[in-house]
Amino acid sequence: MSNACQSVVLPPWRSTSSGNQVKSGRANCFDLLPYTEWGEREMIPPTIDLTGIRLRGLRPEDALAWYAYLSDPLVTEFTSYPVMSLAAVQSMIERCLAGYAAKSSCTWAVATEADNVLVGTCGFNQLSRSQGCAELAYDLARSYWGRGFISQAVGACLGWAFEQPEFYRVQAFVMVGNARSERMLERARFTREGRLRAYRKCRGQPRDYWVFSILRPEWEQA
Repeated sequence: MSNACQSVVLPPWRSTSSGNQVKSGRANCFDLLPYTEWGEREMIPPTIDLTGIRLRGLRPEDALAWYAYLSDPLVTEFTSYPVMSLAAVQSMIERCLAGYAAKSSCTWAVATEADNVLVGTCGFNQLSRSQGCAELAYDLARSYWGRGFISQAVGACLGWAFEQPEFYRVQAFVMVGNARSERMLERARFTREGRLRAYRKCRGQPRDYWVFSILRPEWEQA
């Protein structure tokens, strides 16, 4: 994860099962059809309009934009991404689309409001309904750091997860040294639980990670 974020904003909207966005007075009053009830419908995340950005499902045509900023070493410095090729990014999108269908992951494109072009991603690499847990991850093009986009996206993703009764815990793993992500998660009321030594190998080197988490009651009280 590598991003620059401001405070987390829980969005004053709700997304209906028809896909429309409806203004709401409270961020967690969504009328969102849970993933588990989608049945035979196309498995894509709901589109969520925020301030200056929208969250939408990933598409194959997003590969070029995603590859462009994952080629920036400052974006990937504190992530576990390997050196990426366009083909690797295309494969990653295919896995995300498969995750929608399997209900095992849910990654949104963070797209600009004006032209709907991908400038980041945010969502859940893993969804474990049996354990009530979701793993949060995100990234953002460097030219969009410092605008609060990922903070908004994280708030929306938390709302999506905790409005579904299966999920009680959201966790995130942050490479030691990624101070921007640490501060953003702490502002979002995540708790720093501990340090995982040599948790992931990143471009050939074992790296330590912090584990952060937020529980449903903590989110409800925020």
